[in-house]
Amino acid sequence: MGIIYNGVWKEGNTMKLVKAICMTAFLAVGQGCYYGSMIGARTLGENHMTVTGAVAMPAYFNADDRREAGEEDIDNVPVSPSVTFLSGATEKIDIGISGRAWGIGPVMRVGFFGPTNKAALSLIAGASYIVPAKLLSTQFGISAGYLLGSSLEVYAGWDAGYGPDLINIPENSDGNNDWDEVENKLHHSINAGVMYGLSGSEEEEWIPESIGFEFAIPMDLAKNLVMFGLAVTY
Repeated sequence: MGIIYNGVWKEGNTMKLVKAICMTAFLAVGQGCYYGSMIGARTLGENHMTVTGAVAMPAYFNADDRREAGEEDIDNVPVSPSVTFLSGATEKIDIGISGRAWGIGPVMRVGFFGPTNKAALSLIAGASYIVPAKLLSTQFGISAGYLLGSSLEVYAGWDAGYGPDLINIPENSDGNNDWDEVENKLHHSINAGVMYGLSGSEEEEWIPESIGFEFAIPMDLAKNLVMFGLAVTY
């Protein structure tokens, strides 16, 4: 999680970089939505690198909303994969690349405290190139967290952005996505989650650095739902 790590570049970081590029390129072309950050509030610390793979699953508050979303194809939120590669440029600044919601682009997290502080407060900003639409989408938000013990971080925040409405994409006469008619909109959500750090030896590379759970409540949809997210960080 970058909570108590203060090391230097490791050989395993090169493999993390390769995995991040491959995973991002693969997931960037998959359908998804914007809601949820899945990266927490705490910066990693200098020279620390992570790759986080995540999936967010929608849960509607009632059966009528779910049925109407499917029948009318309005706010019919899909299961959404994402991948984020981050590297600690300094103790309080992480930079990287993220792939989700048909897009890929840079992301930055700036913390007000160092990673060893119990409290965490950070700003997140990024941009994505939406591949099929050939349009740009922005991302921004704020997140606060607190470390319980040495391994469990709880956090909450607000994420937003402006870009193509990738949930309600118009269809052309052939029934395919009509990217020329997609509309831009402001999307935002309230998020909360936990990240739990796992300890493993260098020989046990299959053990994740941390696992996370997050839920996000979209604030700009007509249907009432919550996104449940699961994340694994290496």
